Amino acid sequence: MKDLDRVELIKDRAQYLKEGIKAGARGTIMMGEERNGYVLVFFDGDWYKNKYGFMLMHEIDVAVRVEDLKVIEGEE
Repeated sequence: MKDLDRVELIKDRAQYLKEGIKAGARGTIMMGEERNGYVLVFFDGDWYKNKYGFMLMHEIDVAVRVEDLKVIEGEE
């Protein structure tokens, strides 16, 4: 796994559920360097429109164990 890979969470853990993330959630690895078995993932959140009319996505950043992720091939 490397920086900007699209990934899917494949295992539920209490620490992820506390942040609002459950198995099946998809996101992007940011700062892809693995540290103590974890990587930082920005999970896709809800879309919203800001005051200027631009559509933006709320992202949820969570440190995730590498073993709990799978890379999604062909998705950008």
